[in-house]
Amino acid sequence: MTALHLNSKNRSWPHDTHLTIWLKNNVHCRLSVTITFGSAKDLISKQPSERTVEEIVRKGIKRINTLCYLNLAKRKGYSIGAVTVIEGKGQFERIHVHMGLDPPPNISLHRFSNIVARAFKPSKWIEHRPHMKRCWNQDWINYMLKLGQEALVPSCCFTAKHPNA
Repeated sequence: MTALHLNSKNRSWPHDTHLTIWLKNNVHCRLSVTITFGSAKDLISKQPSERTVEEIVRKGIKRINTLCYLNLAKRKGYSIGAVTVIEGKGQFERIHVHMGLDPPPNISLHRFSNIVARAFKPSKWIEHRPHMKRCWNQDWINYMLKLGQEALVPSCCFTAKHPNA
């Protein structure tokens, strides 16, 4: 079997499933975000559990929705689009999260980046600010889904629901 690359004309990956194919075709990503989790101070654990990481990401996305839509996030269900993947679950790997985010159309990417930085500010587990970069095309979604749907965090994946959309 030959290795497949991101810039390959053939977009078929060894881990493609119905869900990953649907995500690649229907989710738009304008901002790529990577959050690396480190060791908490004064704790025996070297890194957070996968469940803790999922909870941190879920709360962060909820904060982003609230900062973008205020009370309309709760009342009308408005939300940003998000695809979230957890990687680095191995013994000698650092756990980290990759996210592809689709901000509201009325918020500039620079302002949205500041909102994301506020939502995922350094804390007990997050040592540094998130690494963010503008997505030029959909290759970030392909990169995130390289491990297939096993790495996906379903509770942190949302299709965007913007007003007037």
